[in-house]
Amino acid sequence: MATRQNELSNRRRAQRRNTRRRLLDAAHQLLEDRGWSDISLEEIAVTAQVARTAFYRYFEDRQHLLNAMLEDVGLELDHVADAWMNDPAGSDDSITDLRRSLAGLTEIFVNHGRLLQAISDTARHDPDMGERYQALADHLIAATADRIEKDIEAGRSRIEEPLEVARALTWMNERYLLASFGHTPLADPAPVTRALTTIWVSTLYGPAGHDQ
Repeated sequence: MATRQNELSNRRRAQRRNTRRRLLDAAHQLLEDRGWSDISLEEIAVTAQVARTAFYRYFEDRQHLLNAMLEDVGLELDHVADAWMNDPAGSDDSITDLRRSLAGLTEIFVNHGRLLQAISDTARHDPDMGERYQALADHLIAATADRIEKDIEAGRSRIEEPLEVARALTWMNERYLLASFGHTPLADPAPVTRALTTIWVSTLYGPAGHDQ
C-alpha cells in the first residue's frame, strides 16, 4: 500500500514540475514575438495549455513568473565563464578560456536575449526585480574582479582598478548584448563575439594578448 502511495505521490510531483516548466517555456516563447508588457497571463496559460486557475498554483502573478525565469537564466550566466574564472592565473590557456567564455555568453543572449531585455526593462520600475537583477550583476562583477586580481598578482595584467574595470566590462556586455539580441532581428553572433573578445583581451592583457 505504501509503495502505491509513493508512486502516486511521485507522479503528482512530476506532473507539477511539468506544468510549471510548460508555463515558463510558454512565457519564453511569447517573448520571442513581443515585449513583456504586451503579454497577458491568459496568453501564457493558453500557450502552455494550462487553465488560468492552475497558473496560480505555481506563480503568484506574472512578475513572480518573470522572477523564476531570471533565476533560470541567472544560473546559466553564473557558470558561463567558469573555464576562465577557475583557470589558474598565469596559465597559457587564460586567453583561450576567456574567448570561449565570451562565445558562451553571446550564445546565452542569442537564446535568451528577449527574456533578458524584458527583465532589464522591468527592473527599471519594479523594485524587487531591480534588486534581483542588480544582485546578479554584482555577483558577476565580484567574480570578474577576483579573476582580474589573480591575473595582476601573476603579472599578466596591469589593471589598476580591478573592481571598476570589472563593473565597466560587465555592464558594457549587458548593454551591447541586449542591443544585439534583445530584439529581433538578431545580430550575427560571430562579429559580436569577436568585438567582445577584442575589448576584453585588450583591456585585461594588452594588445599582445591577441597573439597568445
